[in-house]
Amino acid sequence: MKLIHKTTRYLLLVTLPIALAGTFLLDYLIHQTIHNEVDELLISELKQVKENLDRHPPDARGLLNWDHNLQITYATKSRTQSPVFTDTTLVDSIENKVVPVRMLRATHAVGSHYYAIRLHQPYLEFNEIAHILSIGIVICFVALVALLLLIETLIFRRILQPFYVIIQQLKKYRIDQSESLTFPTSDVDEFTLLSQSLDEMTQRAAHQYSQQKQFTDNASHELQTPLSILSFDLDLLQQSDRLSEADLQRIQRSQKTIKRLSSMNQALLLLTKIDNHQFIRSEPISISELINKLIDNYGDYAANKGITLERLIKEGPTISMNRQLAFILFSNLIKNAIRHGRPNSSILVQISTNSFSITNEGEPLPFSKEELFHRFVRNQALPHSTGLGLAIVKEIANQYGMSVQYTYASLIRRHIFEVTF
Repeated sequence: MKLIHKTTRYLLLVTLPIALAGTFLLDYLIHQTIHNEVDELLISELKQVKENLDRHPPDARGLLNWDHNLQITYATKSRTQSPVFTDTTLVDSIENKVVPVRMLRATHAVGSHYYAIRLHQPYLEFNEIAHILSIGIVICFVALVALLLLIETLIFRRILQPFYVIIQQLKKYRIDQSESLTFPTSDVDEFTLLSQSLDEMTQRAAHQYSQQKQFTDNASHELQTPLSILSFDLDLLQQSDRLSEADLQRIQRSQKTIKRLSSMNQALLLLTKIDNHQFIRSEPISISELINKLIDNYGDYAANKGITLERLIKEGPTISMNRQLAFILFSNLIKNAIRHGRPNSSILVQISTNSFSITNEGEPLPFSKEELFHRFVRNQALPHSTGLGLAIVKEIANQYGMSVQYTYASLIRRHIFEVTF
């Protein structure tokens, strides 16, 4: 959720309850004001009625019944009564419908006679006015809130413009490029602080990346050179005629150890380069074409174990990625299937429009499948394995947004690796 939307939501959460409470309060005040006005009107009319009763003789009281909202009768009790207001309904004789009215009851003494006075005032017109006022006020309030939200949105976007510029620059930023970022200036202290902090952070990251890249390059050279010298010296030593059988076996074990150490060093350096995103150049790669070449390349390796490479390759996708990493990704999976495949069996390679899968026969994993893509996890039956091949596959797939899944079909005793593009 965007910041502006979240701010708007909080603003609505605050204003809507206030608006509802204000609407009810306003409606109450309007009706209360109408009550008071009607009561004052009835009291004023009552005063006029009493004055008329006082001026006219009792036998002429019928002259007072000129108003249909007024009713005067003889009181049954010879005592005065204070004015009493009530809300009730009456039938309007003109419109012939029930209407709400405000009624005032009182008594008045004229000489020895007591009169019961009943005045009423219809509410209908006042309620209609109150209803129109309430609707008008609600509409004005809604319009005001909408205007405030619009103003807030426009102002907020203008204020946040430097922030969006910073985000766009960070999206385009590449740590492997020498160009430094230039963040926008702002009169908002928080954005200025953010720009300064990001500028310092990107400079530190670029410096650390440069140092790490230099270390990786140096380590690759400094470690591989001694290992190559050792391997060469052992080859020369192995050609000597004065060595015993035991000495030859020791030399062969040392050569295997050096070879494994060299492979592990290269794999670790490759993982470091992948983690540092040092493989930058990408190009369109036909997966079908690449897999066909790899199967042809590893045909002899598989044949030495009596393994047949079968292929079911449709027209696969073309993916933009680094060619070297694409070669490593799929060659590691094919080599893994051949290395762990059962002798004199078959390996099936399949490609569809959105996936690559390879299936080989073999025994179940000696460890949980959750550990399969972890570094240095390997089958102890293959001591010369580095345990890094599938970890490299996982890292490359993650870098290009692919998923790698492993399943074991126990009924047919086959390992299945699937890469989804």
